[in-house]
Amino acid sequence: MAQKKKRPTAKERRNGFIINVLTLIVLILLVFEGKSLISLFSSQTIQERIKSEESEVFAGANLTEAQSEVQTEAGSEKQTDASSAQSEASTEAQTDAVVTDLATGLPNDDASYLDVVVPAQETPVDDSYFEDAVFIGDSRMQGFRNLSGITKGSFVTAVGMELENFYTDDQIATANGNVKVLDALKNLNFSKIYMMLGTNELGAYDMSQVGDSYRQVLNDIKQLSSSPNPIVYVYSVIYVDESLVTTGDYVNNANVDAVNEEILKMCREEGYHYINLNEVLSNGSHGLISGSAEDGIHLNAEYCKDWLNYTKTHYIPGV
Repeated sequence: MAQKKKRPTAKERRNGFIINVLTLIVLILLVFEGKSLISLFSSQTIQERIKSEESEVFAGANLTEAQSEVQTEAGSEKQTDASSAQSEASTEAQTDAVVTDLATGLPNDDASYLDVVVPAQETPVDDSYFEDAVFIGDSRMQGFRNLSGITKGSFVTAVGMELENFYTDDQIATANGNVKVLDALKNLNFSKIYMMLGTNELGAYDMSQVGDSYRQVLNDIKQLSSSPNPIVYVYSVIYVDESLVTTGDYVNNANVDAVNEEILKMCREEGYHYINLNEVLSNGSHGLISGSAEDGIHLNAEYCKDWLNYTKTHYIPGV
């Protein structure tokens, strides 16, 4: 016969109830705590991912910013280097350039030019000194012939004469029509040569070519002289009045200095005599005397007379 199961007492039932309640509470806590933990872990994962992405973004931003800073610094360094190089080049150019006396237009740092420049003589010559002379040049020389009052000498001049067209253009008017310069000189007897070219060369791209061309022209002229050793006087290119010149982009006194420098070098190398008209026609400040030329280039009669008087006091004695 099966044994009858014992019925729990009230105390045991109460204790069991308490245990069940506690168990239920524990289960509930476990459930909620589990969810909280899951939520926490999920939240931490998301936060870590966000932080990771933020780090990548910020890293990229920092890299871009760093690159930008490097590029900016490099650009600044390049600009600084370029400015420095330009400044150094400018300084070197100024150092290499021949320093000219503002009053005379002559180099004032090279004594070797003193043997080239014709000095003033106490006694001026008269016009008879020019009987065996030929004056060759452009429109400025033509103005000298017409306005200075000179009475002796031959003139071979033409408006626009320059070294470049010296051999190519029929620009000298004769009884038989226009001829080239050298053809006009063949019929003249001369042992002195007065030459003025260079104004129309002021826009030359390479000034060094002016000296070479001038040398060739004078060498060919000398071959036509009636003397085996003609004396060669080369006039300086006269300053201009820049306030009146309409082609100031190249007809300016900086270019006058550059051309005269090449002429001086040529004279020194060839043994020619340089007559520096800017000594008498300069305004003392690197320009032509104000009022001496209506167009800023071609001299009025009064200053052509000054040109003649200067020529009469600047010659080589005994020739």
